[in-house]
Amino acid sequence: MAIAAKISPTELTAQVTGRFVDRYYEVRLINSPGVSYIPGTTNDATFLANEVVAGTGGYVRQTFWYASGDVSAYSDDGVALATKASVFAHDGGATPLTFSHAALVESNGSVVTLGSNTSAPSAGVNGTYTDLPVTAGASGLGLTVDLTIQNSGAATTDYILTIKTPGYGFIAAEALTIPEAVLVAAGAVSASAGGIGLTAATVYSSTNDLLAVAQATSTVTLTGGNETVFYWNLKQFGYYSV
Repeated sequence: MAIAAKISPTELTAQVTGRFVDRYYEVRLINSPGVSYIPGTTNDATFLANEVVAGTGGYVRQTFWYASGDVSAYSDDGVALATKASVFAHDGGATPLTFSHAALVESNGSVVTLGSNTSAPSAGVNGTYTDLPVTAGASGLGLTVDLTIQNSGAATTDYILTIKTPGYGFIAAEALTIPEAVLVAAGAVSASAGGIGLTAATVYSSTNDLLAVAQATSTVTLTGGNETVFYWNLKQFGYYSV
């Protein structure tokens, strides 16, 4: 006779924490119209090979991670993670951004921590500046930071950086820059003040396991600077039968 039971809230929380917390994820757009992804049947590598080419219509993978604060309290017989949103924006150019699926993949090369600044502008404007893109010396993409300037940027340590989006494809200890042009456009420095040099101190490594796939009802084409967003709501329930 089958007996319905529940996993305890403590055990569920431990499972969700162990599987997701401090792990980094990429959202990739796949252009494979007419293909229905079937877990365990569809070849993951073949499916992911149909990813939109980086730069097409401004496409770059979106990344996020889960922290301990993203694990909710037990409710409705399960433990959920905070909703994560992935926004893909067309760059406004002539090339459209076309896709049929979004794939959630464990990331490889996401930046976990930044090293100390290696160089800084000669002076800056006090304040906080958000979502500044970081340029990599190798193949990393998608890293953005928030910048706080204090003491008018008198010293290298007066430029305080925090990771906003961790990006992907970065290499530990590689040199990174926030170009002067980015800082000038944000109003953080004046022309000829210089950019910020930094390093990727530690990066997240994985085997790029495919976690979930969302399929659009029809092929999506973004043009004219339009955007699309995916919301990832992951929850683990506590029922099982023995």
